[in-house]
Amino acid sequence: MSNINYASISTTYPVAGQDNNSQGFRDNFTNISSALATAKSEITALQTNAVLTVDLATSTTPVTNNLLGSSITNGLYSQFNGIFFNGGSVPTSANINLNNGPIQQFTASGNCTLTFINWPTTGYSVIRVMLYGDQVQARTVTLSTSGGGTFRTATGWAGGTGPVTVAVGASGKYEVIEAWTVNAGATVFVKAVGEY
Repeated sequence: MSNINYASISTTYPVAGQDNNSQGFRDNFTNISSALATAKSEITALQTNAVLTVDLATSTTPVTNNLLGSSITNGLYSQFNGIFFNGGSVPTSANINLNNGPIQQFTASGNCTLTFINWPTTGYSVIRVMLYGDQVQARTVTLSTSGGGTFRTATGWAGGTGPVTVAVGASGKYEVIEAWTVNAGATVFVKAVGEY
């Protein structure tokens, strides 16, 4: 609820046809100034904290809304898409940074290590990773996770458990895996989605 006190502003002052005390003018100006200061503070808070579709200054430039861990509950949506991140060629090592989006692609140009980083501190988080070979020879991608977390692999996982690896062939196919956590990466569950 707004704290703007518009009721203290007299809309009937000055009174027409009579001598009006100058204190009434000063009181009205003070009340108007106070109400405008409150309005400025509340509008600034809205501009800073509201979820926006475009930048308020341009009304056209798309914005990135950071909800800072706030929950969205009891809602319906008709379209909700994710960011795709291409991590490029990886000869030795790279990070799978959760902040880069829910689906990421990496091309193994050597036997390499990919490390999951920036798992959220609360809640459930899931990511799909598309692994592609450089078409020179088969590659082995070793998975790791920041903070010393451990992996739990799905039944039938072909890549071992210590370390957890993914074989990427030279046949031009993608190996797609999915990883998720419910405890900030202390335990990371991994499954093979398939070869495409």
